[in-house]
Amino acid sequence: MVQIHVDLTKAKGKLSHGNIQRGRYALASQALSDMNPFVPMREGILRQTGHVNSDSTAIIWNTPYAAKMFYMYMHNYTTPGTGPRWDLKAKGLFMPDWIEAYMKGADW
Repeated sequence: MVQIHVDLTKAKGKLSHGNIQRGRYALASQALSDMNPFVPMREGILRQTGHVNSDSTAIIWNTPYAAKMFYMYMHNYTTPGTGPRWDLKAKGLFMPDWIEAYMKGADW
């Protein structure tokens, strides 16, 4: 008879709720920072309202016109390099950095 004991303590620790939450927060914070230069900026208010929600599952820009700017219902973006769907612009440039931020935050 052969008995094998597998200690999964470290693996379970890596997959803990706390590690996943820290990873999400690190990723969302990095993504927010990387997206901000692509967010339209006439007076800076839209950029200033960007924040990570409480459980780190979303990034929110909280102005009455944020959705209009994000989905291109407005056509006059006054700051060069900015415009609609700033998430996709940043994603194309920074996805590897976002993955790394998650990995570091989750202690993987």
